[in-house]
Amino acid sequence: MDYVMSYDIDRNQYFPNGNLVIADFPVSKEIFTKEHTLYLGGGKRFNKFGVHTMIGFGNEIQRYQGKDDLGGISFPKSNINFTTFKVGLIRDFKWFTLKLDTDPIRKYSQISIGLNNK
Repeated sequence: MDYVMSYDIDRNQYFPNGNLVIADFPVSKEIFTKEHTLYLGGGKRFNKFGVHTMIGFGNEIQRYQGKDDLGGISFPKSNINFTTFKVGLIRDFKWFTLKLDTDPIRKYSQISIGLNNK
């Protein structure tokens, strides 16, 4: 089981009913994105090596960004739920375990290190 979350903070004032069509200020090309995904899965170990696959369920929020006379503004672009998957490798060493995995759909890769109590 894995949980992945982005830590971006929207420092602009948020207007949940904002609309790009009626925006009367310049909108930035940068889009604020925040996502979180819970992965569940399993794998198989072969001595000190292992392989695993996981299915993920997540949510992605995107917001337009802009500035007016009072400061930064953001308003909704999209809020979607998605399903994805990832595959990976595990290698055990004497004092730690190394895990490499990638999610080809979301274009996300991760390296994890865990300590062994031996």
